[in-house]
Amino acid sequence: MAVQPGGYLDRPEDDNTHNAHPAWKRGKIAGILETLAIFKDVITGDDDGSGTINSPEIEKIRRSIVIMRESLDTPTKAPSDSKKALEKAVGVADTLRYQKR
Repeated sequence: MAVQPGGYLDRPEDDNTHNAHPAWKRGKIAGILETLAIFKDVITGDDDGSGTINSPEIEKIRRSIVIMRESLDTPTKAPSDSKKALEKAVGVADTLRYQKR
């Protein structure tokens, strides 16, 4: 437990618990909302898929959504092409380091 200037105690063991500092909780909420905004922009078409996100894990999910969206945005594609695009998107998503099982 490190004492910060001004006497504030940094207690990292309290992070992500009900004892966490309010600033930590605000930061977590802000990060979640920003991540959701990234996905919303891809789903709604505000993000055309160009460029990359600095977080490799968020970029993998973003790329998966872009692949699925592009397969749906092309009306001339056969259903089998959409299925292939979905399989490709799932393949990208399956490369995530953090898998909840």
